[in-house]
Amino acid sequence: MTIAPKLLVAMAVAGVLVLPAAAQQSAPPSPFDMSPESGLRTAPVAPAPVVEPAPAVEAAPAIPTSFERHIVPFAQLQLVGEDARQAVEVYLTQAQAEAPASVEVGYLNAIVAAPEASTLEVTINGTNIVSGPIAASATTGKLEAAIPAGLLRAGGNIIEFEAIQRHRTDCSVASTYELWTQIDPATTLLRFEGQGLDRITALSEVAAIGFDATATTTVRFIVPELGTPAVTAAAIELVQQVALALHVPEIAVELDDSLPAETPVGTLNVVLATAATLPAGVSVMQPQADAGPLAAFVPASVAGNTLVVSGPDWGSITTAMRAISAASTPADPDLLLQRVDLANPIPRVTGATSLTLSDLGVPTIEFNGRRYRTSFEFALPADFYANMYGQAQLLLDAGYAKAVLPGSVLDIYANGQIASATPVLRTDGGLSRATPIKVPMTNFRPGRNEIEIELLLQTEADLECAPGLTGSAPPRFLFSNTTQFNIPDFARAAALPDLQAFAGTGAPYGGGQPVPLVLGQGAQVTPAAMTWLARLAIASGAVVPVTLVGEGQLDPAANALVISPLTALSDALLNRSGVARTISAGPGATGDRAIVDRFNQTVGAPSANTLDTIRNWVADKVGLSPQNFWLARPEDGAYLPQSSDAVVLAQAVQPEGGVWTFLTIPDDKTFLSGVQRLTQTVNWRAITGRVSALGANDPAVIAIQPGGRTLVQTQPFSVFNLRLVAANWLSTNVLEFTALLAGVTLLLTLVTAALLKSLGRRQ
Repeated sequence: MTIAPKLLVAMAVAGVLVLPAAAQQSAPPSPFDMSPESGLRTAPVAPAPVVEPAPAVEAAPAIPTSFERHIVPFAQLQLVGEDARQAVEVYLTQAQAEAPASVEVGYLNAIVAAPEASTLEVTINGTNIVSGPIAASATTGKLEAAIPAGLLRAGGNIIEFEAIQRHRTDCSVASTYELWTQIDPATTLLRFEGQGLDRITALSEVAAIGFDATATTTVRFIVPELGTPAVTAAAIELVQQVALALHVPEIAVELDDSLPAETPVGTLNVVLATAATLPAGVSVMQPQADAGPLAAFVPASVAGNTLVVSGPDWGSITTAMRAISAASTPADPDLLLQRVDLANPIPRVTGATSLTLSDLGVPTIEFNGRRYRTSFEFALPADFYANMYGQAQLLLDAGYAKAVLPGSVLDIYANGQIASATPVLRTDGGLSRATPIKVPMTNFRPGRNEIEIELLLQTEADLECAPGLTGSAPPRFLFSNTTQFNIPDFARAAALPDLQAFAGTGAPYGGGQPVPLVLGQGAQVTPAAMTWLARLAIASGAVVPVTLVGEGQLDPAANALVISPLTALSDALLNRSGVARTISAGPGATGDRAIVDRFNQTVGAPSANTLDTIRNWVADKVGLSPQNFWLARPEDGAYLPQSSDAVVLAQAVQPEGGVWTFLTIPDDKTFLSGVQRLTQTVNWRAITGRVSALGANDPAVIAIQPGGRTLVQTQPFSVFNLRLVAANWLSTNVLEFTALLAGVTLLLTLVTAALLKSLGRRQ
């Protein structure tokens, strides 16, 4: 077969073109290559290198460019009435104060509020930032505005919400109670622009931790050696110091084995450990801890806001803890330590005192509504003993318009209870200067006290209620903050047991001396103890140092604390607690009859006993309690918890003289949740008597008053104080006073008769 020359040429060319590709194959060359290009040699092509895919690089987490701070330290904030205001305090770091910032307020109001005459206003450090009509009855409304540069400052900043509200159609006093504006804590906040503004770098900035959307500050403790008595006592003292430095009302204490991966807003991590036992997450602090006492925040690159309290040994750690105490010391010792929920100053009153309302944060106001309400606070010592005879006095500076009718009245409330009702007699117009109004001190208490002043005004125009009057009425009342509140000298003595004094001032465990503390068995006992004593420090403004001891080391003649589930209490401790181990099955259950009888005697319930009926009737007529008419005081029996989840706080004076306070619960599995419930501000303020208990389903704290109290001298002896103590004791014990008065009368009669008989004989 003859092959065409053109085809040969084409094949030859094809061979040259495919050779490089063929050279990559492993087949050997043919020994009989007769092509014209047989002499061509090409270098073998090296195999292409296999390139492994590069591992995926994780993107660096985005650095937030803004930071939000919740500013409402209440689970619920409602501004009720025609003129309502609430001030709070927000602590900021230097970086936050210097950053561009804005305020956002979420709110909801009553449908009866007239938007054209109702205004919500927000001021910061005395400067009006934003105001707008109250018009969000259907969905949550929002006010927002930028904060001028330089207005915020490092440390405390006062933010005040004020609602001026008027009814759409009704001009009566009763209608003012229908007006409300509810501030939403979750959407009311400060917003800062910048990076790293959530970081706390100095002990002086601890209060800038703030709280979460539920107004709770969480403190997570990491204590590697927890369980050792000395270490546990140090942790209990440290949580109190941290609670005071945070300036917040609500604290949740958690115990963790290691640093959590995330630190949410309103959360502070606290590491308490020697240098050798510091967790891996904060090992960067070990060189400093090895060198000496250390109380500092870890660098921003290591963890969230984490406070490390450490040192080479526990002696140095105790020194480091004192640095935190400095952050919780009041700038003015005559004032209580300010909290974010108590923005106005609260003076300490230990004797005769005159307080000007301007010094207590009360403004002067000109008012054209129907109901005006304002309040102020002060603090009394733990041994305040004048609740049955003492009277304070309000020297009122005010002005009334001529239109005010005689039916108007000025009411004064002490700690939520009516203390005085005074008719408004000045109806001819003009000022009322230093008009004295007596305020009985019946409802005053050791610790923080709140006085509310409410003025109810009636005019002819309100009776007619012309259209538009609710928002356009002329001024009818002027309240001046030159008004004075005078408190007289009062008796100083401790009347024990008294859980109200304990909850308000920490008495009788003050003075800085370590208090023996018995901790029972159970996983929830230690965090419950830390939560309880942190709340006590917040309320009293002072730390109660403790020493962990065994039950056998307790001295009945000395004061002590016991924290344990009922199931872990020995019979000896239980007998001294005033609490029974049995759970009540209801008022008719066996063993409850004595409690029911004492309750009936206390509240004046109907009795088949004629003497009891007369006593209750007299007590009701003179405004006293039936127990004020007891001649022989009944002994206090053991309190039976009403449910297994009811946390019980009990105080008992031991026969040997010591005062022991017990925190217990029947079901140890609900101990921590029960204590957290009891330590909420609204419940803590309701603690009183010898026993206070609160179950999960209880609407309020159940308080049991003691049958009798033991008076303990707390001040150096003086005839003046003894006279005041005797006045209060005799006012409390009416039958004893009556018997004493009858005895003195009889003695005077006999002496007079003897004298007359002697003189008659001489004549």
